Amino acid sequence: MTQPTSLIMHLTRPSKSLVFAIPRMSSGAGACPKINRSSASSRSFVLLLCAFAFGGLNACSLLQPHADPTRFYVLTVQRAAPEPAQPGGFRRWKIGLRPVQVPPYLRTKSMVVRTGTNEIHFADFERWAEPLDQGVSRLMNETLGSAANVESVTLNSHGDDLLDYEVAVQIVACEGVRVGNGNSSIHFAATWETRLVGTNSTVARRGVFTSGPVAWNGKDYGLLAEGLSESIASASKAIAADLPKQAETPGTRATGKSQP
Repeated sequence: MTQPTSLIMHLTRPSKSLVFAIPRMSSGAGACPKINRSSASSRSFVLLLCAFAFGGLNACSLLQPHADPTRFYVLTVQRAAPEPAQPGGFRRWKIGLRPVQVPPYLRTKSMVVRTGTNEIHFADFERWAEPLDQGVSRLMNETLGSAANVESVTLNSHGDDLLDYEVAVQIVACEGVRVGNGNSSIHFAATWETRLVGTNSTVARRGVFTSGPVAWNGKDYGLLAEGLSESIASASKAIAADLPKQAETPGTRATGKSQP
């Protein structure tokens, strides 16, 4: 009977030599497969090299500058020339515009689009360049100031005795409307109160303004800002037109008191 070959290992010590016989499995069934360490090492090196190369490409793409898609808009209308004085010698009023009030959902820099009765979309990359209440106040100030029956406008007033009337504006809606059938539009609505300034600060006027049907393509936010601007200017003109008409009387104010 043939004896299995043996691998002889000699461990030499100063005192004596020890011989160990480690059986070696013969080739054939049941034998352990031989591993080509050189081939496995090459594959590992290639995989590691690819990983480093992929990581380097990702790092380069992260470091490259990308254009910011965000766009900013302001409420603007073409400044109109002051209206001519009204015939008949009517008073021109000194108006105070109190801080404009807006609903909480509009207190955001994102432009708002209503996509359903109870659903609102906040645009990710289309934003107002200033708080909406300040933009509305600025535009109303410009439009009211050019009205024929308005002498001056004071922003953020609080009962200044030098004023004739104070106007408080509450924004109800200031947004685009996008519906499924493609008939998108622009919607602006506001209410206001006009108070007589003085010891008897009663509400002299109340008004409501709602923009008519203003078409919008549902995509161009520049057109949305333009349409809202025109609606706000129209609301300002409605406020000016609603001010009381009083014949010009030298030395008197709207309160009926004589000026010093």
